[in-house]
Amino acid sequence: MADTPRTSDDPVARHEPGSREDPDASGDGGARVRARVKHPVAWLRARATRRHGVTTSATVPVGADEVLERLATLPLSTWTYGFDEPSVRHLGPMAQDFAERFGLGSSDRHIDAVDANGICMAAIQALYRKVRTLEDEVRDLRTQLTPRV
Repeated sequence: MADTPRTSDDPVARHEPGSREDPDASGDGGARVRARVKHPVAWLRARATRRHGVTTSATVPVGADEVLERLATLPLSTWTYGFDEPSVRHLGPMAQDFAERFGLGSSDRHIDAVDANGICMAAIQALYRKVRTLEDEVRDLRTQLTPRV
């Protein structure tokens, strides 16, 4: 992974231990120490519950375009929680489907907000690039169709 060049327009460029992008490439554990200091409650909860990644065959997407492709096939459902009034409806993916598509999070029983937000942001960036490409193509076609005087 360390030899794979990353472009500035790839928002899902992963930072793997020892890679050039890894802010803690020295391997001294500094990033984990900083996490304990900055987020002690989250760190303690993760240690106490022995949080591990979801168990799924899905690999974590490596680019915004791949995120967009997977997101396009993610089924959405509507539901009402048992404690809500029947008129309260929710819309979204089931956590199990999300975990199976993206391989993110610590459980397939809930979707962490950071993972959902990251998926949405990557997909928006991929869509933005696609729209810009289409706008450029339309502009070029209009230029070709405009009569030259």
